[in-house]
Amino acid sequence: MLWLLAMVFAVLCWAGAFIAGKIGVRSASPLALTYFRFLVGLALLYGYARIRGIDLRIRRRDWAAMLPLGLVGMVGYHLLFFLALEHTTAIRTSMIAATNPLMTAVLAALFLGERLNRVKVLCICAALLGVLLTISQWDLPRLLRGGVASGDLIMLAAVLCWAGYGVLVRAQVGRFDPVVTTFHAFLVCVLALTPFQALEVARGACHITAQGWLAIVYMGAFPTFGGYLIQQQAIKHLGLTRTALFVNLVPVFTMILAVTLLHEPFFALNVVSAAIIIASVMGYFLLGAKARSR
Repeated sequence: MLWLLAMVFAVLCWAGAFIAGKIGVRSASPLALTYFRFLVGLALLYGYARIRGIDLRIRRRDWAAMLPLGLVGMVGYHLLFFLALEHTTAIRTSMIAATNPLMTAVLAALFLGERLNRVKVLCICAALLGVLLTISQWDLPRLLRGGVASGDLIMLAAVLCWAGYGVLVRAQVGRFDPVVTTFHAFLVCVLALTPFQALEVARGACHITAQGWLAIVYMGAFPTFGGYLIQQQAIKHLGLTRTALFVNLVPVFTMILAVTLLHEPFFALNVVSAAIIIASVMGYFLLGAKARSR
C-alpha cells in the first residue's frame, strides 16, 4: 500500500510539471527553464548518490553512450516541451505526452527489433486516434482544413524525442546503474546548454520572476528528482508493469490541476479522448503481453 500511495504522489508531481511549466513560460525562455530545471535536478541527484555511496564515475569511452541520452532525452524533449507550452494548453500537452510509451514501442520495433503483435498495433492506432481527436477538438476534418496547431506539433516532436531517449536507454540496460545513467544525462544537458544560457544572460535576455523561479525549483526537485527516485524504488516493490500503469494517471491529474489552478477551458470531450489514450496504453501493456504469451 505504501508504494501505491508513493506512486500516486509521483504522478501528482509529474502532472504538476505541466502546470509549473505553463507558469514558467510566462516569465522565462524554454532555454532557461530547461537549463535551471536540470541544474537543480543534477545537484539533488549528486547529493543522493553521495549519501547512498553510488559511484558516479564512468569510463571515457562510455561518454559516447551518455551524450545522445542527454541531448535527445533532456535537451531535445524539454526544450520542445516548454516551447509547446508557450503555444498550447497544459491539458493538451499532457494528453499528447501520454502516448510516450507507445511511441517508444514503435521506435523499439523499428530499431531494436522488438515485436509488435496485432493487439499492440491496434492499441497504438487507438491511441493515435485519441491524440487526433484531442488536437482537432473532435473535428477531424478540421485537420485537413487548417492543419495542426503549432503547439500540438511541437509537443508531438517532443514525444518523438522522449521515445528516442527510451530506445537509447533500453539499449544500455544492464550496463549502468539507473542513477548513473540519469545523472550523466542530466550532466550532458547542463554542459550542453551552459554556453547558450550564458549568452542569454550576457545579452540581458534572462529575466525570471519569483514565480518563475518557484516553478523551476519545483520542477527540478519534484518531477525531475523526487518522482524519478520514487519510480525506481516502486519498480522494485511493485514490478515494472504495475509501476508503468500509474503514468496513465498523469493526464487525468493534469486536467484537474489545469482547470483548477490555471483556469484552462474545459472541453468535455477531452475526457473521452483521455480515456481512449489511457485505455490504449493500458491495453498495450496488459492485453498485448497476454497475446504474446499465448
